[in-house]
Amino acid sequence: MMQKTAESLAYVKFLRLVQEVQTHHDLTILSPMEEKLLNLLALAWAQDKKITVMQAMDFVAEISQSTSHRLLKMLRLKNFIALQVDEVDNRIKYVEPAEKANLYFKALGTCIGHARLDAPFADATASSESESR
Repeated sequence: MMQKTAESLAYVKFLRLVQEVQTHHDLTILSPMEEKLLNLLALAWAQDKKITVMQAMDFVAEISQSTSHRLLKMLRLKNFIALQVDEVDNRIKYVEPAEKANLYFKALGTCIGHARLDAPFADATASSESESR
C-alpha cells in the first residue's frame, strides 16, 4: 500500500489533474510514446535548442528511427509540432512546438501549481526549508 505522505498525495493530485486535462480539454490524447517524445522535445526547447527532424528521431533510444519518424508525423497531424525549413538548406527541417503544444505544456504547468496548493504539501515544503537553514 502506498504511503500517504504530503508529497505522495500532491503527486497523486497532480496525476488526477493531468488525467483531467488530457480527457476533458480540446487536447487530443497522446500515446505514451508520443507523450514521451513530446516531453523530450520540450526539454530541448526549454534550453533554446533547435532540433532537426533527424535529431528528434534519435531522442527515444528504445525505439527505431522509423518508429520515431512515425511518432513525429502523428504529433504533427495532431498539431502538437510544426516543421520549419532551414533558411539556407531547405533539406533540413526543424521541429518546433505548435500552439497546441504550448497550450498543453501550460495546462500541465497549471496542474503542478494546483497540486502544490494542497496545504499539507505547502507545510512539508516549509518544514524542509526551515530544516535546511
